[in-house]
Amino acid sequence: MKHCISLSVLLLASAALAASDAGAQARPGFVGPSAEEVARGAARFEVVGRGPIAHTRSTDLWAFRAANGRDYVYTGTWGGCAGCQGNRLFVWDVSDPARPVLTDSVVADAQSINDVAVNEAGTLAAFGRRGARSRRNGVVLLDLADPAHPRQVADYWETVTGGVQAVFFSGGYLYVVDAGASSLVVLDVSDPADPRPVSRFSLDTDMPNRYLSDVYVHDGLAYLSYWDDGLVILDVGKGIKDGTPRRPRMLSQVRYRTEWRNQRWGHTHYAFPYVNRAGRRYVFVGDAILPPGADFNRRMEIGGLLHVFDATNPEMPVEVATYEVEGRGISKFWVHSDTLYLGSHNGGLRAVDVSGELRGRINRRELAVLATADENAFIPNLTFTWAAMPHNGLVFATDFNSGLWVTRLVSAPAR
Repeated sequence: MKHCISLSVLLLASAALAASDAGAQARPGFVGPSAEEVARGAARFEVVGRGPIAHTRSTDLWAFRAANGRDYVYTGTWGGCAGCQGNRLFVWDVSDPARPVLTDSVVADAQSINDVAVNEAGTLAAFGRRGARSRRNGVVLLDLADPAHPRQVADYWETVTGGVQAVFFSGGYLYVVDAGASSLVVLDVSDPADPRPVSRFSLDTDMPNRYLSDVYVHDGLAYLSYWDDGLVILDVGKGIKDGTPRRPRMLSQVRYRTEWRNQRWGHTHYAFPYVNRAGRRYVFVGDAILPPGADFNRRMEIGGLLHVFDATNPEMPVEVATYEVEGRGISKFWVHSDTLYLGSHNGGLRAVDVSGELRGRINRRELAVLATADENAFIPNLTFTWAAMPHNGLVFATDFNSGLWVTRLVSAPAR
């Protein structure tokens, strides 16, 4: 029987297996992308600064320019292993990117803070909670009047007690992935102190492993990563089917399967829409295929592809290209200025040229690779890149074991 386990559940179960003696798991050898992979690109990542986190494991991040004109990165934590703490959101001032300063942390009743987001104005942040001791999981809203020391303004849990997997701001609304019900909840946060649910969307599906992993909203469309149910696109204000945040309307659903270990997998984990400079409208969709019994204290083989869909017609997306980091996995990514920045688990931080028309296998477009392993880490020397996000000419990334990385993509030296 095929094992179909969500990324978060598998992380929670597997990371606890051997982490109580994390030091004993460390090996002197380096685990991550090979020197050949790092050297072959047309560009390279220059490490500008570091925000090491060695006492626990790091998850998602959000980089932004605050209303005070300074730059910040907020990073989540994972507590699904002995000795880990997953109840803190770390606050970094990265205005001097060479010297990130940890200015504060926000403590919450949680076992993991999987996702964090900041609104367009840089005045309000949100993060999802899972594994609360009180069982009142939900979303925490933070006022950013002082972004170096965010203040909790609301803790909404009433309709999302099963845990929040992902959050995303768009306009005066917060889109929330309710992990317990595998559905999307939309909150009106025009009054941040009083968030109110205005709609809920859930697939009517007979799939035995229904699971909603993530949401991204852009230009009136919401892109849902629905695991074995694939990519789902909703009209939440685009006007195609008169959808609004208060009345989402489904435009399309694309189920696909990825071959790995002689099985066919769905596991749609994350989706990112992008229109490149050539006017091509794409949605980049990543799988997360982790082996049963995965041991996150060692290098492991991870399956999955980055699928590229032509979304010129969002009611009928068509897969046109793929990118693979063989055996290393696809985690969270971001696209900016025709470059895709991707966290690839054991494959490190990667940059891929996505300009022009994308067709077939696009691995030849890979620009740069960086191993995000460090001696100063929860598991020393073990790369596990979780997420990447460009901001202000830099590329920020989190590594599950070593924390925050501040990098810059630069031309490779002539050979």
